[in-house]
Amino acid sequence: MPLLMSRNILRVLRLFLIIAGVAIVLWAIDWSDSIQIPAGEPGLDGVVLEQPRVYEVTGVLPTQEDPDVISCLLFGAPVSVADVPVAWYRPGIFTLLGQASLGLLLLGLLPLAGVYPLQATRWWILMRCRGLAVSWWRTLRLVFVGAFFNFCLPGTEGGDVVKAWYVAKQSDDRVIAVMSVVFDRITGLLGLIVLAAVAGVMATSGSVAFTIGLWAWGVIAVIAIFAWMYFNAGLRTWLGLERLQRLFGGGLIARIEDAAHAYGVHKRSVTLATLISVVVQILLASAATLAGVSLGITHDPAVILTVMPILFLAAAVPMSWQGIGVMEGLGILLLAMPDFATPNQVIGMLLIYRGYELSWSLIGSLMLLRGDIHLHPERHQGATEAVKPGSEGDLQADSGTMRQS
Repeated sequence: MPLLMSRNILRVLRLFLIIAGVAIVLWAIDWSDSIQIPAGEPGLDGVVLEQPRVYEVTGVLPTQEDPDVISCLLFGAPVSVADVPVAWYRPGIFTLLGQASLGLLLLGLLPLAGVYPLQATRWWILMRCRGLAVSWWRTLRLVFVGAFFNFCLPGTEGGDVVKAWYVAKQSDDRVIAVMSVVFDRITGLLGLIVLAAVAGVMATSGSVAFTIGLWAWGVIAVIAIFAWMYFNAGLRTWLGLERLQRLFGGGLIARIEDAAHAYGVHKRSVTLATLISVVVQILLASAATLAGVSLGITHDPAVILTVMPILFLAAAVPMSWQGIGVMEGLGILLLAMPDFATPNQVIGMLLIYRGYELSWSLIGSLMLLRGDIHLHPERHQGATEAVKPGSEGDLQADSGTMRQS
């Protein structure tokens, strides 16, 4: 009963966070066009005020004299028509999306074409080095299905849960199978951090991107130190970790420990998987960057490439659906700056980016229509062929075979 209550509380909490995330995005969006007169600038009536003023725009008239000036039809302002600097104009979300460059929008779809084959290759490598003989094509199919379920479950781990369930379903060693999914996620996060570190040091010194890059290098150093401590046999003995493991016995914790150490032996495979993750994150961040540029964001692309891994990490929290609300709030904090990006542009960029992912993940839904997915279909087929209809003993034997598998 207490367990059931805790699950219900968790469901309610997740639902609340999803609603809160959507509410934050809806509140942050500017739905109507407007002009924003900065503080200290003369207003439409010539009066200088120390706070910004916002007026609703009902229409925009083209001007030929100066490309940096637009003529706006205003509502609730001291004048009905005014010529103002383009920098003061704030298009609403629908106007902004309608003005997006179609060529750049379509171009943003292309980087994701390589993401899912690379993710399948990464997971395939991590399974193969642990003796899980799975074909690359079936791995790719399940990666697409996992991507589809990421849009059906809270957070971005819903697909990992589905992948872990399918890969363990017909595996001889379910712990090894599930740990392949865990290490696939770990190498993906490492790729995020490495990309943020490399892109950060390439950005302008003193910028937000540069600061994030320095923090990312610090995280990498901490991870390296803890990894060395964890896999150093002499240090583990001195700290008593081996004795502690024997104390817990040979249960699930010990098997997870063994699986983690096994991946420590396959350093080349883990390193290759991490490098693939870096390429994957570059492609994802490039797609988001193209979406942002199509909406008129003028940040240096290196800035967006550095910030996007941080937003991806925020989306990895398995509470809010697709990180909605969290990504937007953090993105506005890091990218929304005068003359570079407005909050609407940041939100629009993330909306388009999610649209890119949804478009590709729909392939996963098509693969689901083909029926159940077995990464080890030959074992499933063998177990099925062992059954002779009408024999109770054979049915019991089949049940035992399925339990062993």
